[in-house]
Parts: sequence; C-alpha cells; structure tokens
Amino acid sequence: MSKAEPGLRKSGKRKQEDLSPVTVAAGSIDVAYERIYAAIIDHSLPPGARLVENRLCEIFGLGRTRVRQVLQKLASERLVTLLPNRGAIVAAPTVQDALDIFEARRLLEPGIVQRFVERATRADIQRIRDHLQKEKVAAKRNDRRSAIRLSGDFHLIIAECAGNATLLELLRELVSRSSLIIALYQEAGSVCCPPDEHQELVTALEKRKADAAQLMLHHLEHVLADLRLEEPPAPGVDLLAVLGGAVN
Repeated sequence: MSKAEPGLRKSGKRKQEDLSPVTVAAGSIDVAYERIYAAIIDHSLPPGARLVENRLCEIFGLGRTRVRQVLQKLASERLVTLLPNRGAIVAAPTVQDALDIFEARRLLEPGIVQRFVERATRADIQRIRDHLQKEKVAAKRNDRRSAIRLSGDFHLIIAECAGNATLLELLRELVSRSSLIIALYQEAGSVCCPPDEHQELVTALEKRKADAAQLMLHHLEHVLADLRLEEPPAPGVDLLAVLGGAVN
C-alpha cells in the first residue's frame, strides 16, 4: 500500500488525541480511525451516537469505501454497531453486556496481576508509579476525559508488563468496551476508577504481595457496583463539532 493511501494500522497502543483543530493529511484512514476511536473512548461521541457516512466523508476527506473500512474496523472491536440499511452508531452496551464484560474482567485480570507480580522488573514498577501520578493530576484538575483514558491505560499497562500479548489483546477490547459502559451507566459525579484504589494496587505490586490479585478483583467489583444499570435513552450528537478540525 502506497504512502498516499495509508491503511488501517493493526490494534496496538493508540495515541489518544484531543479533538481541537489539527492539521492532518487529507484522506488518511488512520487519522479517521484514531480520531473516532479517541472520541468514543473519551465519550465525546457517546453510546448510541449516529456515525453518518456522508458527514464522515466530509470531515476526513475520505470516500465512502474508506469510511466503511474505518467503521468496519471499529465494529470488529465492538466500539461501533453496523445496522442494516441504517448505517453505524457508537455501540450502546446493554445492562447484560455490562454484567458480562465485568465478569470477564474479573476472571481475567487477577491472573494478569499475578503474572505481573511474578515477572515485573523495576522498570515496570516505575512505569506504573509514573502513570499513577498522571492519574492523580487529572483527578485534581477534574479532567474527566484524561481521567477516563488514564484509568483504562492503568489496567493495560499492567497487562503489557505481564508479558502475554494474547492476554493484553483480550483485555484491550474489554477495557474499551468498559469505557462505553461507564459512559452510559456511571452515576453523575462518580469516578470510574478511584486513584486511591489504584494507589493501593500499586503498593501491593511494588511489594509483590500475594493479595494483589484479590485487590484487583475487589477493585473491579467496586467499579461495577458504582454503575447505575438501567437502560438509558439514545443521545443526539453533532459529528462536525466533535470530529471536525482542519483536514488539509
């Protein structure tokens, strides 16, 4: 594939962009994917928001075929739902989805934490410490977008340092879908992952404590318990206001 016609990158560590105007290469599938992905994860595009193909073509300077490639990629990650004859919407997880996803995380993440305890290097521990400080700064600034992103990244960093690529990829999808669930069902004023609970986890990881896995389990149970699991109405959203910017 030529440089003039970039394709979608494989799933990996994604740069989280804000949605202020930026200069990007016209017709870039990667840019469209990253912009939409970031807007979904930080909740600028809420669950149920319509992703109208014509508007996306205008915003990103892409043809319909390329826009559909982007939407299909997001759909494969369960972040977008493709509806026959109706187009695409940001995925709106049901109450049962929420229960299933957090059950999967409760089954998966304690094992990841145990693997981290057994294998992590000093550099890994320092990386977790440094990340926690970023979470605390976002919390003090009441920066909800950054707090949501950093909270999810905390769990992914532990998985990355645990050294199993398959577990990391499984958790990446679960964390992304959890972010949608939190956007949809979190009580007003609540914090998706309280920094003090992450601090407790970091302390246990530093000391290689045997109960670190149990702390992760309790943490995930607390996050789920903090959600108000009732089906919400679908929102409206202005795609240009959220995704627009200088696309040159």
